[in-house]
Amino acid sequence: MIKKNILIVGAGFAGATIARELADSGRYKIHIIDQRPHIAGNAYDPVDKTLNLRVHHYGPHIFHTNDQHIFDYLSRFTQWIPYQHSVEAWVDKIGYVPLPINRTTLNRIYQCQLNYAEDIKRFLDTLKCQHTMPTNAQQMAENIYGIELTQLFFGRYTQKMWGMALSELPAQVLARLPVRYDDNRHYFNDKIQAMPQHGYIGLFENLLDHADISISLSCRFERSMEKNYQHIFNAMPIDVYFDEKYGALPYRSIQFIHERVTTHQQPVPTINFTDEGIYTRQTDWRLYPGCDLGTRTEILLTKEIPCSYEDNNFERYYPVKTVEGSPQKIYNRYRTEAEKLTHITFIGRCGQYIYYDMHQVVANSLKIARAFLSSR
Repeated sequence: MIKKNILIVGAGFAGATIARELADSGRYKIHIIDQRPHIAGNAYDPVDKTLNLRVHHYGPHIFHTNDQHIFDYLSRFTQWIPYQHSVEAWVDKIGYVPLPINRTTLNRIYQCQLNYAEDIKRFLDTLKCQHTMPTNAQQMAENIYGIELTQLFFGRYTQKMWGMALSELPAQVLARLPVRYDDNRHYFNDKIQAMPQHGYIGLFENLLDHADISISLSCRFERSMEKNYQHIFNAMPIDVYFDEKYGALPYRSIQFIHERVTTHQQPVPTINFTDEGIYTRQTDWRLYPGCDLGTRTEILLTKEIPCSYEDNNFERYYPVKTVEGSPQKIYNRYRTEAEKLTHITFIGRCGQYIYYDMHQVVANSLKIARAFLSSR
């Protein structure tokens, strides 16, 4: 049987997952291209040999999911180090406090002695607002924490992160952050939380290790490539593919500032800055499991400065969704155009203009690949 040729644009989780599924079917030869000089997309985590540190090039990536099937699928390609992620926020005149807000956070902020879940709920009842049917992220947060805590932990941070007020963002922006009525310091509630033992690079090397998968890096997609393949799975920005004829879709990006120091202490691997300064987060890479690979004379700290993607070499990280919905309306016009193309499927965060966690993009990509296989 002659195997048909498939082109996949993008060597991140979306493209790599689809490539592996199609290759395992035995019916296709897959060629992956990526304009970056590496595989693994935004999960790329090379080792800095001068510091004996594994550093996530595009910011910390922590795998977490409640989907045992997805975890089992990826476990074919990596072993895992169990890790439950914790975050603390730096608050002026108080110091580090747990985030999501928990009992410890409230006791430190308000200098009180809340002991039990019911105490915390009653205390928050004295603070919270009563927005009937909250329509934005600010109202959602104020319905739980009140005005002061919302501004302290979310308002200024959101302004930096998204370049917009909390009231301009949809309510679901804060839906990922759990509400705590105890001392639980964990950032996620998911039952499975881990880091790949040999980094995401190791996971991707195994995922893409197949005789029917070839890869070309530092290679940009060109329309002329389309005629050489039966089908194309394309993770490039969907608006760019259509020459932005309905307008450019907005994204937020991150600039990373690296600093080498000889001494440093912070309570968790990544801390949040909720003040009015330019930084949103700081990571000490030694503290993530699987990243500390030996002795060193210097410590690497990475600070993050959010910005527009136009101000960061067009590196698109976070699709922007707003309450008034103009970005979503633009995307829907591109999606309508894409649905007319029978030879291309848009995939991934930029192709589908959606924020995916890693387990979500793997699940979505498996669904896409299996639907394609069953239709042929």
